[in-house]
Amino acid sequence: MRRSITVFPKLTDKEVSAIVETRKQYARAFNMSVDCLVTNNSTSKRFLHKVQYERIKEECPTLPTGLIQCARDVAVEAVKTWNVKRTKLKQKHPKRAERMKRPSMKEKCTMRYDVRTVTLRGSQLTFSTCDRRIRTIILIPGFFTERYPETDGWKLKGANIGIDRKGRVFVNLIYECHDPVIEENKDGKIVGLDRGVYNIVTTSECVHYGAKDVRRVKRKYNHVRSVLQEKGTRSAKRRLKSISGCEKRFVHDQNHCISKKLANTDEDVSIYVLEDLSSMNMKRLKGKSNKTMRKWLSAWSYSDLEFKLAYKCQRNGIRVEFVDARYTSQKCCVCKTIDKASRKGNRYVCRHCGNSMHADVNAAINIRDSYITQTSKSGQAAVNQPYGWSATGKPETEPVGKTLTSKPSGLS
Repeated sequence: MRRSITVFPKLTDKEVSAIVETRKQYARAFNMSVDCLVTNNSTSKRFLHKVQYERIKEECPTLPTGLIQCARDVAVEAVKTWNVKRTKLKQKHPKRAERMKRPSMKEKCTMRYDVRTVTLRGSQLTFSTCDRRIRTIILIPGFFTERYPETDGWKLKGANIGIDRKGRVFVNLIYECHDPVIEENKDGKIVGLDRGVYNIVTTSECVHYGAKDVRRVKRKYNHVRSVLQEKGTRSAKRRLKSISGCEKRFVHDQNHCISKKLANTDEDVSIYVLEDLSSMNMKRLKGKSNKTMRKWLSAWSYSDLEFKLAYKCQRNGIRVEFVDARYTSQKCCVCKTIDKASRKGNRYVCRHCGNSMHADVNAAINIRDSYITQTSKSGQAAVNQPYGWSATGKPETEPVGKTLTSKPSGLS
């Protein structure tokens, strides 16, 4: 388990200049390491250190050995990721895979430090540079030290150091602790979660988290950017620079609030079930969607919400599981008939059995039932069984919230 906190130390102009020079040599060491790995078709740290260490020392004579090793480790990880993406892309688009650019690092980069190159003793932070080891006093917020105390096993395992767009040196301290043994809640119920563009999350219990504010903010910044880019003056460019990241921070805050509410729910929940949307990027590459849909999908932060929900639920003993996303929005949650024409906007009216409810609630129930059916086939016990139609033509069990003939309360 890892947590991080960002601090802004007060440094002199000479110390900032040393960090700038260190970034240049760090980026040079990274790019040399990547070239060596790609040329020799290797991802071995031992091989890279044996072949390239002396050359990097000649090109970057003042770069500390510890930072050379950090740049080497980052390069190896980047090449491994590049190889995986290139292999997957080669199966579908061989020509695109051949033109795929290898990893590279610019001079204005963020440097990774490990425990050998950065230390924190009390409030004194020290880290290596090309000139000398910088020592400075920092203040870590009280909420962080109270929530993650050293007595619970939290220790500094590294840091990321760089310079932001405002010219401030930042230090992102990374703390690590062994995952605590938390007893899972096995007697709770299973809840399906449907994620969408118009509704961020809709649960199978008819709880809805709308995206009205998020869509409003995205439209606002999209309009402001288009106007300023068209204007192109110096003041317009300064304004673009000042608002950069505002939309992203707002969306992150919304995802934090929603995931926190779901993880700290007062209801007895043991499992949250989500759709597996890992193939969304490949779907865009296949060209199965139009320009408007691709624009919505590229601005959809489903992965960020999934990440935040997973680690927050882990602390509360709630599991997060995934099911196949196919036909969850087209299937009726009562009779299980798949009919694309049954969904009309945000309403789902089954043309086979007449079931009528909010389309996202119907999809959330299908997600939950798919997981229950999947676990029952694998021999695991299910907490709440899915409902369907029996041979007599009547529902075997009453659906959660009953069959909705009008819009549920709290839904929009």
